[in-house]
Amino acid sequence: MIRIKAIVFDLDGTLVDSVRAHVDAWLDALRTLGIGKAREEVEPLMGLPALKIAETLCGDCAEALASLKNRLFVEKYISYVSPYPDAGAVTVLDIGKAVVTSSSGHVAREVLKRVGLAQHFAVVVGGDEVARGKPDPEPLIKACSVLGVDPRETAVVGDSQYDVEMAIRGGAAPICVSRGRRCPDGALTVGSLWELRDLLY
Repeated sequence: MIRIKAIVFDLDGTLVDSVRAHVDAWLDALRTLGIGKAREEVEPLMGLPALKIAETLCGDCAEALASLKNRLFVEKYISYVSPYPDAGAVTVLDIGKAVVTSSSGHVAREVLKRVGLAQHFAVVVGGDEVARGKPDPEPLIKACSVLGVDPRETAVVGDSQYDVEMAIRGGAAPICVSRGRRCPDGALTVGSLWELRDLLY
């Protein structure tokens, strides 16, 4: 039994099915800037902060690429984002809740509004709102500060190695929702977010 005071959720791949939409937006932005990249080059970068992805893909044009990608995502691709069927579990968890994401804060808040979950989170920390994004623990520490809890009294729920590493480095309990994939070592694995009710109470 885990005794915690707050839960920090990842967004993309954890609460919402959005990874394909993000990849499509990256590819669209790259094409617009005349940069040829394959989907197979972009997909493995998902989960990193947007600026880090942009730096990997185009170096000196990173800021322009990240800005364009975020604009295109909101304008053209956000309609393809949907909540996972178990995302409703967050509505019944009577505990402090935050979202920490590698996406920009603006994009994350737009996604949460679109899928009807925004009102359930006291704080959203985007990858562009900290000096060091996942897997650094800075976003976790910032979210916990706003929630008024110690990271050691917090669970981090995500789907990637970046989420697990952030949790471990920040002293939080790492929980991975598998989504049909193998979870990283070091995390407690759940198959559904509904399982959190039994784990955390």
